[in-house]
Amino acid sequence: MEKLEKARKLIQELEEGDYIKLKRSIGVGLYLFNLLKEELEPIYLNLLKEFDRLPIQKRIGILKIIKNKLSSPISRQVVDFSRYEKHPIEKFFIPLEKLKVLDDKEKKLLKALGIKDLYSALWYLPVRYEDRRLTTTIKTTKPGQRVALKLRVVETGYDPSEKYPAFVKCEDETGTLYLRFRYKDKRALYAFRKGSSIVVYGKLKEFHGEKYMVHPEVSFDEKEFGRILPFYYIRTKGEIKAFSSKTKHKKVRQAIGKLLEYTKYMPEYLPEELLKKYAFPKIGESLYMAHNPLYEDEESLNSYTTPFQKRLIYEELFLFQMVLQMKRRQIKSLSAIVLSEPEKHIQEFIATLPFELTPAQKTVINEILQDLKDGRPMNRLLQGDVGSGKTVVAMAISYAFAKEGYQCAIIVPTEILAQQHYESFRRFLEPLGVKVGILTSSVKGSLRRSIYKHVSTGNLRILVGTHALLEEKLEFKNLAFVVIDEQHRFGVLQRREMLSKGKDTLPHCLVMSATPIPRTLALSLYGDLDISVIDEMPTGRKPVITKLLFESEMEKCLNTIRDELNKGGKVYVVYPLIESSEKMELKSAVESHRYWQELFPDRKVLLLHGRLKDKEKEEVMKRFKEEGDILVSTTVVEVGVDVPSATVMVIESAHMFGLSQIHQLRGRVGRSDRQSYCFLIVPDHLKNTDADAIKRLKILVNTNDGFKIAEEDLKLRGPGELLGASQSGYFGFNVANLARAEDRQLLQLAKEDATEFVNKLSDLENLRKLLIYKYQDSMDLSYIA
Repeated sequence: MEKLEKARKLIQELEEGDYIKLKRSIGVGLYLFNLLKEELEPIYLNLLKEFDRLPIQKRIGILKIIKNKLSSPISRQVVDFSRYEKHPIEKFFIPLEKLKVLDDKEKKLLKALGIKDLYSALWYLPVRYEDRRLTTTIKTTKPGQRVALKLRVVETGYDPSEKYPAFVKCEDETGTLYLRFRYKDKRALYAFRKGSSIVVYGKLKEFHGEKYMVHPEVSFDEKEFGRILPFYYIRTKGEIKAFSSKTKHKKVRQAIGKLLEYTKYMPEYLPEELLKKYAFPKIGESLYMAHNPLYEDEESLNSYTTPFQKRLIYEELFLFQMVLQMKRRQIKSLSAIVLSEPEKHIQEFIATLPFELTPAQKTVINEILQDLKDGRPMNRLLQGDVGSGKTVVAMAISYAFAKEGYQCAIIVPTEILAQQHYESFRRFLEPLGVKVGILTSSVKGSLRRSIYKHVSTGNLRILVGTHALLEEKLEFKNLAFVVIDEQHRFGVLQRREMLSKGKDTLPHCLVMSATPIPRTLALSLYGDLDISVIDEMPTGRKPVITKLLFESEMEKCLNTIRDELNKGGKVYVVYPLIESSEKMELKSAVESHRYWQELFPDRKVLLLHGRLKDKEKEEVMKRFKEEGDILVSTTVVEVGVDVPSATVMVIESAHMFGLSQIHQLRGRVGRSDRQSYCFLIVPDHLKNTDADAIKRLKILVNTNDGFKIAEEDLKLRGPGELLGASQSGYFGFNVANLARAEDRQLLQLAKEDATEFVNKLSDLENLRKLLIYKYQDSMDLSYIA
């Protein structure tokens, strides 16, 4: 105990005066290691080993962790996971219905959250944490900190002239604190009896020397505090909809808390070499601590830098990389159709084009040709900026397959994009004798039946469509080439379904994306794909001139619009909302449509948004292309809309969009040899309130390079903006977040490790079973069963 007291006293001294003593001291980590080597678990001793070599902020963070570990009254209650006999991993795949520890209401509750079994319940990890431990006082709490305090009520009062009319004056042994509320009825203060003890949690503020909290969480039961509380992502539907937010979290915590007992028996499945290499804790302890952190600090937990969180992040990325490596190997082990004269047919197609291919397009075609020669299925990602000419590459390859009697499928996420591709493929390929068809949800009746028939007989060589191409009724005679456009909008499962349309062999697959992803990230996220990049624009295209304007400068934008309309140009105006919302003071497409009609009464101003039916959207786009002047729209025009005469893009409330999304929208203009313009319009108040938003948007003013913009977006907002809103669901991550630089580093390490351990999978029984369980619904893993 003497060593423990020495350690506590030293840490207290090092914290004084904003850690001045810590900044001046050397050898602190080694000294604490020697004092605590018999008290702390290896995880924490490893932190102390590294301590003296780390930057000051990291050292402060570790010091907080050790302090909480030593001061927490329950820190000595940590489960000794090594004492328990481990169960087979498959026992953790037991459905919720069979878990006797939960009652029926708790099972319904967890099901409403999408949890299906014990394993997925344990992996339903908290999204944030709040430190509700009573380890501080009024005097030692700094303004801006969120803390839990045990207080005594001194008096209550009510002043209707104040912004927060109700107040409760409280105190502890170190000072006075006011609780302030917006209560309209002073009877709400009756609960605060003079002299009674309460526990509060909130952000401490200070004004003219007076410390106070605004609407803190108040409890008259100290048992609700004294620990770090986990908070989960909770959907507001099903069994849980009727409860208050506080009750929802409490019920979820209770249900998952009952299951933590099982973590004692969870077998380890990561290779022992990796656990030693990274000093990771075991899986049972990691999951237990993620749901029930006993002595970490709130900052470390919410930044996901604790040892057990890092282990869970790494594990998700490692399993994902293992599956990609296995999938890649499986595909390369299969046979595929080999074309006899692809170069001849591609050159034949290129000779008919009214323009010259860029060197980058020619390079990509050569890379694809190499894939088509080796008798194994091509599985390639083609990245290219908006307007860089990916579709022409897809046409050239499709033509080569069609000329040798094979079928091609082009699958896209929206009807507008399907119609666009259908028209392009027909324009270039039907004069060469290749029949092109389209299949979307709008194609019905006899026309749909006709398409089914001609596809099944092989008469229709190229079929463009949406998710309708995945229907079981649609059977190809000899599908040999699949193009998946805007690939990040399709899940892995849908890619597999499309490829399963090939009968005797796996079709060659080209997935395309106009959303630039930095190459290092793409290599890791799409490890089952080879990658090609078109990094230059077609000859004659002029860079779009982009200008950032405040609303008070709107006349500059209108002058350009008038000039371009007079020259025969067309204009897009994009809004973030379909209709106005009370919660968000933003302009919307529906309300602003009238404004633009009044501004340009002699012009055709059309309206397009996501609530229109697909047929209506198609009709609006057709009218805009043929006779319209201005299209007021939401981001439904972000992908695939091709109107070469459009020369102006206006993006209202531009600060509400991500950089890559704006870059996609900007790509709707500048699709001819005419000079085009993009105006980013933002409210005037941003000048004084959001300098970061202005700085971010200026990146778009300074560059048209989608890959540079993607790099900046990655730094500023993370890859969710690059990969689409479904990034987390698409890659199946519960805790890994590639917006964090540390997680991207772990992704690279996981890829390297997976490359090594994929060869040893036969010796890792639990890992093999887990991979089949985790990914069987999204990938064909029968080859490792």
